[in-house]
Amino acid sequence: MATRNKHKVDKETMLIIVGSLLLIISFILYHYEKILMVLDELINNIETEKFKEKTRDDLEVNVDVEYIESDDNNQNQTQGEVSSSNPNYIGFLEIDKINLRQGFLPKESTYNYIDYHVQVLKVADFPDVVGGNFILAAHSGNSYIAYFHNLYKLTKGDMAKVYYKGKLYRYKIVNIYKEKKDGSVNIYRDSTKTTLTMITCTRNDKTTQTIYIAELIGVETY
Repeated sequence: MATRNKHKVDKETMLIIVGSLLLIISFILYHYEKILMVLDELINNIETEKFKEKTRDDLEVNVDVEYIESDDNNQNQTQGEVSSSNPNYIGFLEIDKINLRQGFLPKESTYNYIDYHVQVLKVADFPDVVGGNFILAAHSGNSYIAYFHNLYKLTKGDMAKVYYKGKLYRYKIVNIYKEKKDGSVNIYRDSTKTTLTMITCTRNDKTTQTIYIAELIGVETY
């Protein structure tokens, strides 16, 4: 009799263990993508802190970009203003992965501003400056002027190209991190490298901006 009860208890214990395992596995499978996202963000935060420790340049830039929703009236007005200015682009930013090709203007241009184009920040160096930092900012969202709306799809290792003064500059993204949206961002980069920095508001987060750091890997004439 005692043996039967023991077998019964063992069987119940096994059922509880198996049931618990099935529940855990089901939970993991159901939340698999979310768990991966959390882990990816955790790893990225750790790598970002390591990157900050290694970098030799810590520059604060005054910029505050927004997520801009589509507005037909504002869109028509912006298109009219931009076309009336007859912008003469001095170069182009191109990122094949997200089908981005957008021109940029001289710093002193009236239309070198995020509400019209991809903005070249005043503190930026142009791509031909060795060891310089070419800093661009643009809105994200779904409006006509949200030129960086797909930047969130980029990951470390992705490529970006800049066409400037007859040369093609190829960059590889080495770091992506967020900064609190308070009117300025800290740019962490290796000042011994020639870099491209892109700044935009963080997707689905009104409190932060995302910074993409890319390092030059090659230059060629086109």
